[in-house]
Amino acid sequence: MYNVLITSEYFGKFSGEAKQLLLANGFSVTDNPYGHKFLTPEEIIPYAKHADALICDLEKITKEVIDSAPNLKIISRRGVGTDSVDVAYAEKKNIAVARTLGVVEPPVAELVMAYILEFSRRISVLNQSMHAGRWERCQCYSVNGKTLGIVGMGKIAYEVARRAHSFGMHILYTDTVRNDRAEAEFGAQQKPVCELLEESDFVTLHLPLTENTANYMDYGKLCKMKQSAYLINAARGGVVNCADLKRALCENKLSGAAIDVFEKEPETNSSFRGMENVILTPHVGTFTEEIFVKMDVAAAENIISFFQK
Repeated sequence: MYNVLITSEYFGKFSGEAKQLLLANGFSVTDNPYGHKFLTPEEIIPYAKHADALICDLEKITKEVIDSAPNLKIISRRGVGTDSVDVAYAEKKNIAVARTLGVVEPPVAELVMAYILEFSRRISVLNQSMHAGRWERCQCYSVNGKTLGIVGMGKIAYEVARRAHSFGMHILYTDTVRNDRAEAEFGAQQKPVCELLEESDFVTLHLPLTENTANYMDYGKLCKMKQSAYLINAARGGVVNCADLKRALCENKLSGAAIDVFEKEPETNSSFRGMENVILTPHVGTFTEEIFVKMDVAAAENIISFFQK
């Protein structure tokens, strides 16, 4: 019987379906020993000795964690990013790293569209005014006819493009690979990044965090954006140079930003706190009850498929 250690903070939070799926397929399951809590590597290590598989979120699965689990054969990540896992070391030890692809794309795309609509229609500002007893109409803008620039045209970005296209937005994208599907279905145009930044009313980032993408959006790139444009980052905090972004915002190089991801999480003292033109959310791109259950099941199915090969 293979043992699955749950280091995930959220696995099973809304449903026991995935755990029951593992049990029904002959696995034993060790729940997160601290309950629904974000774990440090030091908290994981004492429980990893007998683990044949891990189901994790964004907690760090480091070399030390991997070494503490001599029987480990697969790490199943709830989500699509793998920067929280030492993938290179896992692969060196012939440990598979799986992701829940095809599950998280829609809710992240919904969040990006929510930012775009908030910046355009200023719903929260109007709501606050009305609750304060004021009848004040502020100038808003339609997204129809506006240009959305997508940096990194992967699966999440494709879902963003699909939704933006239905709102009548023009789609530009930059990527090392041409996306024929997005071009055919949404009229998306591939552009060099500098041209995309110069032409877009909204720029949304969908890059993995790697050595090549760290601090990708620096002061130079930010200054190429329209003064009226907005930056959205629901990818990884490290792809934006935060000091450069704050400087660019203070100098009115762009109109605002929406940030869902941070270099260090949880982040309760962001340098953007108090800036009225910055929307801050606590990494909630996938935080819907329905998607949490789907991610649980997909993470469990990855493990079942691996051991049934």
